[in-house]
This record gives sequence, C-alpha cells and structure tokens, in this order.
Amino acid sequence: METFESDGHVIVRLDRGDLALESLTDACENHDVDTGVVVSGIGTFSNLNVHYVNRTDLPEEKADRNIQLTLDGSWEVTNVGGIVADGEPHLHVTAFNGDRTVGGHLETGCEVNVLGEFTIRKLDDFSLHRQPGENAVSQLQRR
Repeated sequence: METFESDGHVIVRLDRGDLALESLTDACENHDVDTGVVVSGIGTFSNLNVHYVNRTDLPEEKADRNIQLTLDGSWEVTNVGGIVADGEPHLHVTAFNGDRTVGGHLETGCEVNVLGEFTIRKLDDFSLHRQPGENAVSQLQRR
C-alpha cells in the first residue's frame, strides 16, 4: 500500500496481495481521517467477501437478515463508495467476474489481484459517528 495526501484528499494505491478494507482502515488511521467519504474505488480482487440484507422484516439477529458471500476468482471492482465515521470505513462494492455482477457491504479479507485505487475525501469541519438505531441498524449521527 502507498498513500498520497493533497488538498483534503487521501489517494490509496493497493498492490497485489494487499487487503482492501484493512488497508483503507489503516490509511484512515495514518492520515487522521476521522470523518470522510470514499468517493472513488476501483481495482481487481482475487476473492470477494461481501454481505447484503435479504429481508424486509429486519429480525433482531443480524445473522438472520444478512447473506454472507465468500467468492473466489478474479473480480473486477467497478465501484467502491461509502462513509468513514469514527475512523471506520463503511463501504459498499460492485464487482463483476465475467459471468456475474455482485454488490454488497465490503467485508475484510478481499485480496487485491492486480491493483486497487481509492480516493478518500477528509471532512474536517464536523464529525460523524455510528450508533445503534431502530432494529439494531447502525445509524450515522453528528458528534
């Protein structure tokens, strides 16, 4: 991983073998990004770990409402975006493997296959954090 910072933006270059979410979390820590927006993310992963909500009734247990996907093979990442609150990225991803398009909440363990390029916009004028809301859904709040 290599990072570059200019004018409130942190550019993150991930190389083969880097872990996407873990590296972006490290970049936020290294560049003091407490609150920010991931405005751009592209690359390829050699595996894809995501979850998505598959229900509308939202049972209390998160395990009962989320589908976890762990997919091997090369995945072309067409978009990663989300919010950083309390220094923690909450990101969603869209990726394609030549036959299937998958989208969902980016999880740990996604290894970069060829490259990854991400842009984080730091927001220094206010702070956001997440706290449990209705149905144990994590909600953004102004700190």
